[in-house]
Amino acid sequence: MKVTLETDRLRLRTWTMDDLQDFYNYARNPDVGPWAGWEPHKSIEVSREILSRWVNNTDGNDLELALEDKASGRVIGSIGIESDGHRPNVESCRNLGYILGKDYWGQGLMTEAVRAAVDYAFRVLKLRLLTVNHYTINERSRRVIEKSGFVYEGTLRSGSVIYNGEERDLCCYSMRAWEYWAIRAKEAGFSLELPEDIERDELEAMQKEFVDIDKDVTPFGLDPKDMSFERWMERNIAWRVFVPKPAYAKATLYILTSSQTGPAGALDLRHYLTERLLNGGGNIGYGIRPCQRRKGFAPYMLGLGIEKAKAMGLDKVLICCDDDNPASAYTIEDCGGRLENVIDGLRRYWVTI
Repeated sequence: MKVTLETDRLRLRTWTMDDLQDFYNYARNPDVGPWAGWEPHKSIEVSREILSRWVNNTDGNDLELALEDKASGRVIGSIGIESDGHRPNVESCRNLGYILGKDYWGQGLMTEAVRAAVDYAFRVLKLRLLTVNHYTINERSRRVIEKSGFVYEGTLRSGSVIYNGEERDLCCYSMRAWEYWAIRAKEAGFSLELPEDIERDELEAMQKEFVDIDKDVTPFGLDPKDMSFERWMERNIAWRVFVPKPAYAKATLYILTSSQTGPAGALDLRHYLTERLLNGGGNIGYGIRPCQRRKGFAPYMLGLGIEKAKAMGLDKVLICCDDDNPASAYTIEDCGGRLENVIDGLRRYWVTI
């Protein structure tokens, strides 16, 4: 399978044997390989053997891409999305690895490449978890990883033995699918706000649009149910601390908004699961405003909503959708949802926080 990803300065693409000399040129440098734990290449034949494996994809599902400098056309490094040896049985999990020729250090190129690879991992490969590691001595790699938004997990002592038998401590990071979408949502200027912090006329316009065009998918907390605006707002604020029936759960309504779109959707976050919600409804119900659909905003909202659930102390959330609603199913799966079952036409997904 051929892959090509573009950034401002780089082309991330499938390797070919024509790249052999460029590969050898940076891989033989004694200041390159040891930072990643591998021995500098002693001959072009060593490079040829490794490159042949990548070109012929003899490592199964691992993806190895050349980093081509657009200005010169030379290959200056590599980046890979590979099996995670520390999590061999975790579904839809891969590990990110990369290397850059010494002449190109300090120019922000690897941060650029990692962003493209992370996008590919979550948008195309549909991973649920992407991990990345660096040795404690590699401060350059640490800065790239932190700039890219990965979450530090801890340091695995003697986490790796490198080519010369030396044991090295390994700093471990990861990013869940929902975290990825929350990061990209913020970069796009989106946030989840409480309804009382939204201009009344903008909020009422969105409510009316939902009810008039697609009432069946209006998020529960957003639906005014023939109440006055003031009464509806009072109810929403009250339900954060009190509910009228045991079958209901305390819940917070959030509005997805940005300076470009205004209110673009609504999300109900239920603070816990009652038996009724466990069987249908789940922790999160959400909907994109009709006029803002098919613009890719749904995973933004769901990612930000799961982030709110994390802040609330939840360690997993249940999200449900109708079996005949593939768009919602894709959004939940994009954010890391793992299908538990389908009951009475309802798909029940769990997302690990």
